[in-house]
Amino acid sequence: MKSSNFNVLFRSCVEDGHPTLFTIKLHHGGEFTKFPDVNYIDGTVTYVDMVDIEEFSVHEMDAIMKGLGYSVPPVIYYHFRLPKGDMHFGLRALGNDDDVRNLAQYVKEHKVIRVYTEHGFTKLLTYFMAPKPVKKGNY
Repeated sequence: MKSSNFNVLFRSCVEDGHPTLFTIKLHHGGEFTKFPDVNYIDGTVTYVDMVDIEEFSVHEMDAIMKGLGYSVPPVIYYHFRLPKGDMHFGLRALGNDDDVRNLAQYVKEHKVIRVYTEHGFTKLLTYFMAPKPVKKGNY
């Protein structure tokens, strides 16, 4: 994707009333190296354009992976990278609806979201971190 094409896509999505559309830069078929030197190696990159965050789910990721020729199952772990995050501390799990809602907060400002896959098992701790506590208040 050329940056000039991206700028046109970004402007048209926002100006035409489509701020919920984004592109997934999907890194697949590779694996992560272990912490502390986290990298994604031996993978392929595929761009998935015009994804609507209001319709997006983990099931959509499974469908994308099936479309790329992967079998689902076996288990595929999905991770997204915070737009301004790095590979060491900026990766987040993308395994359930709460994770999708977490990703959704970045779509309006960042039109390309990087998603990484692992097949069968994960070397990252993002799936095993305790969930955030629910804040109680007057609703």
